[in-house]
Amino acid sequence: MSTVVEKIFSAKCGKAVHAGDIVVVDIDATMMQDINGPSVIEYFKTISSKVKSPERHMVTLDHFAPCPNVSAANQQKKLREFAHLHRLNLIEQGQGVCHQMMLECGTVRPGFVAIGTDSHSCTYGALNAFATGVGAAEVAVSLACDRSWFRVPETVRVNFTGKPAPKVTSKDLALYLLSELTQSGAIYQCLEFGGDAISYLSVDARAVICNMAVEVGAKCAIMPCDEVLTEWFSKKGITDIKGVGPDPDARYAKVIDIDTSKLKPAVAIPPEIDHMKPADELHDITVNEVFIGSCTNGRLEDFQVAAEILKGKTIHPNVRLIIGPASRSIVEEMLSTGIYETLAKSGATFLMPGCGPCAGLHGGLIADGENVISTTNRNHNGRMGSPKGNVYISSPLVAAYSALAGHITAGGDTK
Repeated sequence: MSTVVEKIFSAKCGKAVHAGDIVVVDIDATMMQDINGPSVIEYFKTISSKVKSPERHMVTLDHFAPCPNVSAANQQKKLREFAHLHRLNLIEQGQGVCHQMMLECGTVRPGFVAIGTDSHSCTYGALNAFATGVGAAEVAVSLACDRSWFRVPETVRVNFTGKPAPKVTSKDLALYLLSELTQSGAIYQCLEFGGDAISYLSVDARAVICNMAVEVGAKCAIMPCDEVLTEWFSKKGITDIKGVGPDPDARYAKVIDIDTSKLKPAVAIPPEIDHMKPADELHDITVNEVFIGSCTNGRLEDFQVAAEILKGKTIHPNVRLIIGPASRSIVEEMLSTGIYETLAKSGATFLMPGCGPCAGLHGGLIADGENVISTTNRNHNGRMGSPKGNVYISSPLVAAYSALAGHITAGGDTK
């Protein structure tokens, strides 16, 4: 009668545990980035002088990449020194966004428990693992003893069924789910995904959905371990994984069924991420900037979609198209496949891998009264620049078509 998250925690505890139980478990992987990382160091100094298992921990310099001011540079210097002293895995500026690097490095596997000092750490649930964002103090404790405590969350089962309709991507599935649950619809709950539509989604596409689970208040999000995932691990030389699935009679707080064959390309309307409308209803909204990238949609398949739409064409003269790859390895793939050249010739501007515009820190910020359509994950006022600007959230497909047209569109009115 156990859900996936109950099984993961039961295995860690060596006994059956259920939703509502308080558990203390070993942590398999942690991440701290350059916003909250300095606080982790200060907490750590009060409890220990030695990191117990350096190989389990990653330090990423991604939010201020490149550093926009001296304060950020000093924070990163502090993190570099700490990482070198304790032999932690240091992800330097330009190597990648924290969540993408956690996916790429192979330290998170099915059945694992992972934490990070960023709310979108739930992304790693795409690997059939429990992953969640925590505070600096919790990561400091994990550095010292490889352990942390949790209340086992209740689970909302989400079944994506059917074959996704044409032009519908995993980002659209996420936006429809958010509109169904609302921003407070799954507070401290686990989103457990299933249904035959999942087989049509790559691991990268699944990461998009898990990434946005926190936008409904979820503690974590977990995708199934199937042939798609095992093949993904196999390509990394990892073949000893053991997936975790729910029992047939697992008890859920709620079950949601979404027929993906009936969906349309969607857009989240500012300033609420759960306020969704089909893109074809928003043609009257002009676009000043388009951003394709971030930890949500900054992967190769995202840029492949954009390149197919923009190949041989030029973006609208009133639009700024900014590309933000999620890692250096993705940039290398873009170069080797011609995607980079295609996007550059269309008029795109490229950023180094990092979090800048998504987090509203630097690079591509919008001015008063401007509209940006972005493939990121949040659209509240001021998220990507001026609080008097507007952030619309969409898939890379809608973003690319909008860059051509100069207004929001899923391609029905572009040439």
